[in-house]
Amino acid sequence: MNEIIAKPCPVCGAEKTELIYNSGTTISLNSNYKLHPGRKFVYICETCGHLAGNDLEDAASFYESDYQFLLDKDEEDQLYEVVGERRIYRADHQMTVLEEKLVLEPGLAVLDYGCAKAVMANKLVLAHPRLDMHLFDVSSAYKAFWDRFVASDRQAMYETPPEWQGRFDLVTSFFAFEHISDPRKAIAHVAQMLKPGGQVYLIVPDVFGNAGDLIVVDHVNHFTKSSLTWLLKDAGFGDIDIDADAHRGALVARARKGAAPRMEPDWKTEIEAVLTKAHSLSAHWEHMRKALQPDRAEAPVGQTAAIYGSGIYGAFIHTNLPDPSVVSCFLDQSQWRQGRTLFDTPIIAPDDLPAHVDTVYVGLNPKIAHGVMEVQPWFGRSGLRIVYLE
Repeated sequence: MNEIIAKPCPVCGAEKTELIYNSGTTISLNSNYKLHPGRKFVYICETCGHLAGNDLEDAASFYESDYQFLLDKDEEDQLYEVVGERRIYRADHQMTVLEEKLVLEPGLAVLDYGCAKAVMANKLVLAHPRLDMHLFDVSSAYKAFWDRFVASDRQAMYETPPEWQGRFDLVTSFFAFEHISDPRKAIAHVAQMLKPGGQVYLIVPDVFGNAGDLIVVDHVNHFTKSSLTWLLKDAGFGDIDIDADAHRGALVARARKGAAPRMEPDWKTEIEAVLTKAHSLSAHWEHMRKALQPDRAEAPVGQTAAIYGSGIYGAFIHTNLPDPSVVSCFLDQSQWRQGRTLFDTPIIAPDDLPAHVDTVYVGLNPKIAHGVMEVQPWFGRSGLRIVYLE
């Protein structure tokens, strides 16, 4: 399954791409933190600096039936950060950033593209009720959520109606383009939906800001600043601004249809930096896998372990441990994860770490792992081993 086949770059079309990552296993992890059949390969383009994963073999059925992201409860969302006692969820942070970057005038025609559950669209309508909101996705799984705040004639599944062409002042897309196998076709579609001078506002993962993005099997694109700029310029967008700092682990992009392009970056220097970072990132995951070998990571005989984080990093640790049965629980700050299970293992609040646990594997973005551990009430507990995979 999933033979290694070189693929052209899906952003610039260059034929020459280099394989930089091979998961080496026939089972990978998807963005729901579940096992998914097939290997994960990643290729890098030396022309535009894009990192492209192999396409899902069962993409249509996966997004229609299996993906169904955050559907259990209306308010469910991913945890972005914890500040003191306050939990900040991803959509709340996205809303703060969007309102800093865009002027949302009454009557603005808005399309949320690849909206899934449409959490952001719902927040926008609640905060700005005079927006003319429309929704589009390639799945029918979310319609019950859409119907609560957008009329059916402003919804589209699988295809957009012809009358939507040239209709919108703003097209938003939140963490959708990493899933789209043909991003050039998708961004051209976005451009068709916009009025002349209309804006696109995209958020996609930043693979260099969040290393876990590289191994997610349904993320078939890993954008860099250079490749996202190329994608937008090639579709006729100008006035491009890409911010890697406003949202941790993500790129926030704004562009205007038909606007005069900004000055070109130094592409040679930019691409060389991307190539260096990409090879380092691939080596990081190989190091992570080796760090979980029995001689380094296995909990001593008779001891039990916990994994802090029930997202992609925590799932990776569990699936690569020589004996995952030593893991008695996952720890997670998110109220939406607590009380559930991952790989038939309970997810509990970090404050409830059982006294008999002797090893905690840290399944978090390495950029925040040490800071999160150091504020835990059990940090420094005698006999407790904390394993950072970095």
